[in-house]
Amino acid sequence: MHPQNDHERRRARAIALTKNHRDDPHAYYVDLAKYPHMKNAYAAAVLRASTGEITSAGSIRCKTPAQAEEYAIAFAMHTTGCHTILSDAKTAVINYSHDSVHPTTTRVLTALTQHGRMTNNVTIKWFPAHTGDLNEPDGPNRNEEADREAHALTRRGLPSLPLESEPATDPDSEDVNYAITQYGEVLQWYRTSRIKYPPPHRDLTRNKATTLRQLQARAIWTPVLAKHICPEIYHTDTCQRCGRARATQNHILWECLPPPPNTQNGQIPEEIDKKITSEEYETQRDTVRHDLGYQHAAKDTSKPTHRDKGTAILTGGGHTGSGNGDTITTRDLLQVLRERDRLLSTLLERLTVAGAAQPQPAPTFQVIPNLSQNITLGT
Repeated sequence: MHPQNDHERRRARAIALTKNHRDDPHAYYVDLAKYPHMKNAYAAAVLRASTGEITSAGSIRCKTPAQAEEYAIAFAMHTTGCHTILSDAKTAVINYSHDSVHPTTTRVLTALTQHGRMTNNVTIKWFPAHTGDLNEPDGPNRNEEADREAHALTRRGLPSLPLESEPATDPDSEDVNYAITQYGEVLQWYRTSRIKYPPPHRDLTRNKATTLRQLQARAIWTPVLAKHICPEIYHTDTCQRCGRARATQNHILWECLPPPPNTQNGQIPEEIDKKITSEEYETQRDTVRHDLGYQHAAKDTSKPTHRDKGTAILTGGGHTGSGNGDTITTRDLLQVLRERDRLLSTLLERLTVAGAAQPQPAPTFQVIPNLSQNITLGT
């Protein structure tokens, strides 16, 4: 998740993890900070998720920040009764999942196993960094507390500095040196960089969301477009509101009487242009309703004439045409459907007979010894 493009997703993940582990005595947050005046030196702090107290702290010398972050997670595993570790070092979490940690971290984990300090399985979870203060019902952001404690450890023995003189972000911060390496992240970056209009709000219905997208792309369903696609159904493309011009998109939305304000040279009016670029639900909903109202006024609203009960009327214009179409009785329609079913049954019988006439080869079986020894069923 990119710190800028996926800010809402990162905050939602932070809230969910905080709720799940705010009362867990076996969950710990770990964070790292670099010493400002020392090369390849870092300070690590481990906080208990339930109380926020520091359980472990130490200094680490590593060549790269990723190696120091892996070492800090291994340092948190040294805590007694540790079942879950939450870290904002995404690179280190991925390295643990791929079993490709640095040799120094491997030696630490081996030593912990040999001395019996890792008696339980430990789950490592990635916690988004720099998500700020969470809501009061969700609980405090222990990851931010661990970050502050780690930075406080790097200033030991130095004169106290005012908070205003400290930089807003660290040189090794995730927001500064965020590398896009995964295929999904690269694809998402290209998608977000090409977005011109916001997506439909999740509370919109599917029909309204489709209409909003069509309005943004200037490709709404009009009688002119319908006549080109289905000329046998839609017989006319005349606007049914004024009856003088073709019912194109420009004519339906802002050329037909009365025209909306700020309309010049067939361009999208300023009011509509601002509304289709809004992300708010109320604005998108009102825009779609306004658009559907104009489309309904431009389409054919005439009703077919009265017929007897045994007649079904299929108007040539459908909901957008002129209303002058062909008349098909229900009896004729049922006869067509019965003829279609008869032809399908005959075709199926011929295919079955042709398949049965050809001899099928006898099935062969091959016995594979000790196959069950190589198969493990997972739950």
